[in-house]
Amino acid sequence: MGFIHRITDTIRRGWTLSKLSFSVIKADPELLLYTFLSAIMVFVTIGAAAYPGYAAEQSEESHWAMTDPAVLENGDPQMVMNEETGELEPADREPTGEYMAWIFLTYSAGAIIVVFWNSAIIVSAHERLTGGDPTIMTGIKAAFSRIHIIILWGIIAGTVGLLLRIARDAANKNSKGGMKFVAMAVLWLVEIAWWVYTFFIIPMIVLEKKGVREGLRDGRSLFGKTWGENVTSGLGIGFITLVGIVFSLVVAGLIYFTISPIGGIIIGVALIGIIVLWANTAEVVVVAALYEFAKTGKMPNLEGNGAKFEEALPWEPKSGWANESAEIKAWREGTS
Repeated sequence: MGFIHRITDTIRRGWTLSKLSFSVIKADPELLLYTFLSAIMVFVTIGAAAYPGYAAEQSEESHWAMTDPAVLENGDPQMVMNEETGELEPADREPTGEYMAWIFLTYSAGAIIVVFWNSAIIVSAHERLTGGDPTIMTGIKAAFSRIHIIILWGIIAGTVGLLLRIARDAANKNSKGGMKFVAMAVLWLVEIAWWVYTFFIIPMIVLEKKGVREGLRDGRSLFGKTWGENVTSGLGIGFITLVGIVFSLVVAGLIYFTISPIGGIIIGVALIGIIVLWANTAEVVVVAALYEFAKTGKMPNLEGNGAKFEEALPWEPKSGWANESAEIKAWREGTS
């Protein structure tokens, strides 16, 4: 019975945190603007990364992003066998070293953008959950104050993400049968481990003012306190998002069939876009809520229940958490 009780308590807390994350956004809608700006900027970096390759593929002349087409001595294009169709096709042009460097730069820039705006969301959500009333500039100012660490972590996260993507593409392209399954399973485990290791890195950077090494170390130990709530809150956000999308499709369908097909499509796209924007923001807000819970053992709320932890700030490297109570210290160190 004790085990079942702990499981149900974990599910209940995860569901509460899911709803809380949406409530924080309702109280501070500027967080949606943060996510929107992040998405726009990331799309720009994706376009910047893809355009040279697209331009090279569309051009028959030499292009800095791709090697020249392979040709035989008689001038005919070199042909290779397509393993899927079994037919001969002209050999593909390969990305140049310069283009690969450009992809790395744009990928890293995208990662830095995501880290920056996620940092702004977490700071604002943290202030709301600790009894404050953040403005539109609260998170932005805090993120800029840690911009040097944000850039460093963005480059690290972008590099790891790019390497994992290259590994997945190589496994899909070069592995077959059982070896492909094993390769994908190993990569999946690596990605899960990376997610666990880095889950609380942003709160560590912008709230506790720690560097990357300290943040990874302390964030990893913090994750163990809330892994159940991490999973269940994520599932809760996914469920709320699914309900919102279904509702949007029903509304759009009614408009499509009873009023105007064009209007139904426009309303459906707009509603689903808003739901996705809200859900993506909630996934970041819940990190701040989980951080508060992991640090204090108390469920945060919009009334500032996390303010009890705020009394322990700021972190001092030599003296530890100033004014920290014995109860909070026991929880933080896992001895309660």
